[in-house]
Amino acid sequence: MILAASGFVLYLPRRDRFLYLTLTSADHGDVGAPKGHAAAGEAPLETALRETEEETGLPRERIVPDRWFRRTIRYEVRRGTKEVVYFAARAESEELRLSGEHSDGGWLDLDGTLASLRHEKLREVFRDAAVFLKDPILRRGLDPARARALLEREAGAGAPVRAHAAQVADMARALAEASGADADYVEAAAWVHDIGRARTHGVRHTTEGFRLLVERGHPGYAPSCLSHYLKGRAPETVADAPLAAEMRSLCDLETFPWEERLVALADFLAAGDRRVRLEERHRDLRRRYGPSDFVDGSLAVARELKREFEERAATSLHALLGL
Repeated sequence: MILAASGFVLYLPRRDRFLYLTLTSADHGDVGAPKGHAAAGEAPLETALRETEEETGLPRERIVPDRWFRRTIRYEVRRGTKEVVYFAARAESEELRLSGEHSDGGWLDLDGTLASLRHEKLREVFRDAAVFLKDPILRRGLDPARARALLEREAGAGAPVRAHAAQVADMARALAEASGADADYVEAAAWVHDIGRARTHGVRHTTEGFRLLVERGHPGYAPSCLSHYLKGRAPETVADAPLAAEMRSLCDLETFPWEERLVALADFLAAGDRRVRLEERHRDLRRRYGPSDFVDGSLAVARELKREFEERAATSLHALLGL
C-alpha cells in the first residue's frame, strides 16, 4: 500500500547563506520538514501548501514554490510504503505558529539543518535543495588556486581547455574587481566553468561539469557550468529538449546572480585563449557551430551583459580589458 504525502523544503534567503525550516514531532521527537498526507484526489503541490499552512501558521500567500524542484523519497512504515514528494519554496515570513503536531520548530542554516536530521534520505533532499537553490554557504572551500588545480590535475582537462579557462579567469577577476563583486569566487568559478570538457566536448559538457563539481564536493561552483552557456536565457532555447529538462532539474535557472553573469560575460570575450570583442566572438561561434537562433541570440545577451557591467562599474568594458 502506497501512502502519499507532500511537503516543502522551506527556506529564507540571506546574503551569505539560506535558512531552512525544520519541525520537531510532538509524537516521536524526529526532526523533519513540514509535510502531510494527501487528501483524496489532491495534487501533491496542493497537499504541501495545505499541510505547511496548517503546521506552521504561514499563509499560503507567503509561500512561493519553485516550479522546478521536486524530489521523492520512499520508506517503510507500519501501514505500508510511504512516498513523500518534496518541493522547494521561499518563505516570505519567518514567523511561525506551530500546530499541536510539533513541539518545536525554527530556522537553521544548512549545516545546522543537516546535523538535526536523523534520516539520510531526508538529508539528501535538503542537500539537493541547497545545490538547486544556489545556497551561498556552498561557496566555501574552493579558492582560485584550488580551482585551477582541480581543473588541471584532478579533472585532467586538456591544454586548450586550461588555456581558455586561464583567459576567462583573468578577465572575470578584472570584471569582478571593477564592479564590486566577490573577486575570489568569480575567478574560481571561471577556472572551472568549462570543467565538463574534461569528460566531453559536446553541449553536454555543461551538465557533465555540474555533476563533476558536485561529485568533488564543490556544488557552489557548479551553476557556472550551466549559466556560462545559457547566459541568462531559459533552457528551452537549447535545441536538445532532454538536455533542457536536465538543466532545469539541476539548479534554479530563474536566478542568475551577478557573479554568474560576470563569468558568462568573460567567457563570451574569449575565443580559445584570445581576448576578443563581442562581435568577433559571435563570428567565431557562427564559424564553429553554424548560424542558429541560439548562437545569434548569444550576441544580444552578451551586449546586455556588457551594458549592465558598464552601468555598475562606470567604465568601458573593452577599455578595461584592453580590447
